[in-house]
Amino acid sequence: MLVAGAGALSASAACRSLLPAENAIAKGVRIGGVDAGSGSPREVAERQARALLDRRVTLVMGEEVALETSLAELGATVDEERLAARLSSVGREGDLFTRLADALSARRGDVSVPVFVTLPIEPLAAALERRKDEADTPPRGARLDFATGKPTPHVAGQYLDLYAAASAIERAAQNGETRVPVPTFEILPDASSEVVASIDVSRVITKYETRFGYLGGQANRAQNVARAAAGIDGVVLLPGEIKSFNAEVGARTKENGFTTAPEIFKGEMREGIGGGTCQVASTLHAAAYLGGFEITERINHSRPSGYIPMGLDATVVYPHVDLKLKNPYTFPVVVHAVAQKGILTVEMRGSGAPADVEWSSATIGVSPYKRKIEESAYLTEGHVVLKQKGIRGYQIKKTRVVKSDDGRARVEEKTDVYPPTFEILIVPPGLDPATLPPLPGEEAERQSSG
Repeated sequence: MLVAGAGALSASAACRSLLPAENAIAKGVRIGGVDAGSGSPREVAERQARALLDRRVTLVMGEEVALETSLAELGATVDEERLAARLSSVGREGDLFTRLADALSARRGDVSVPVFVTLPIEPLAAALERRKDEADTPPRGARLDFATGKPTPHVAGQYLDLYAAASAIERAAQNGETRVPVPTFEILPDASSEVVASIDVSRVITKYETRFGYLGGQANRAQNVARAAAGIDGVVLLPGEIKSFNAEVGARTKENGFTTAPEIFKGEMREGIGGGTCQVASTLHAAAYLGGFEITERINHSRPSGYIPMGLDATVVYPHVDLKLKNPYTFPVVVHAVAQKGILTVEMRGSGAPADVEWSSATIGVSPYKRKIEESAYLTEGHVVLKQKGIRGYQIKKTRVVKSDDGRARVEEKTDVYPPTFEILIVPPGLDPATLPPLPGEEAERQSSG
């Protein structure tokens, strides 16, 4: 009996030796699939947390590396208290047989304790800001192809999902992975192909026409007018929607179909890519303004334009100076723009009745222009060349009265300022400016002062 009892005690002692020692973790325990090593639960948790946070991770977008960093650099933290408590529980919970089973499983490498990683969104957003700006593409609604009467395909927007990326990084850290794809999500445009196909464009809500030269030296400018008109043709404005001219037409580059032509820059004419685009913006603005549309962003030219009355023009410079319109109607509206044989026509088409719009303008101020002199060694004495004609400056007060179906009227007043444009003369070196003909108004001043 004594021998049997001694054997039982020996077996019990052997079994208990499999259990974790005091203030130590069970042998063979793994953390995130990696052997945890030895030490107290607190020591192991601290050591593994440091190693995990120092681990390099690679964020990828498709096959391209978006960012290489560490979890610590991204501001991640590890719940060491929770990790230490979980390490301490292996082989210490339940009855003896349950604890022995856990301890044996740990020795076989079958027990892996999860790591609880938290990654704040702000540092990740800052680290991926540039890549997100480059990768994010807004949705593009379908247009109406007036030639076929059918909608063009819409394009879904693609965006980096920072919150999903943070969750993916947390999971990768727990699983010991170092390469993490950055998730994306799609947003469909409101003006889908199906929606555009159902729009009724049988009614012209508003229309405006301007003329442009298209032969000889005007051919390049005419090309730009036609290209910009094509950029807005078929654009859909749903009720309450705002559209940007620049966003629809795109950059004024040769790659985008534009060419060099005269344009206004700081009040002076010069050659630039896209000259003539402003005529399309002005014609669109005039149609929208006289059709009761809301003009949410618009700047007039720095000098009057020969193709449109003052107050109806709009200047655009990609990407900073824009024209934006808002559809105030309860029905969709589609822009129809055609440039053909020197006539640019912009219509806004839909199914409902347009508002009744009255507008007027008055000149409330006129400013004389000044002269700018440029010397040229190529000119002989007595020769003067007019490089640019001077244009008076104007202040135009315009009034728009928009009457709705219920009889209410909205009165809008705005003042457009057109600064005077320099007269530019090219003269021989050393020419006395006093010998030049006086500017308009200067002759009277000279006589009164004399």
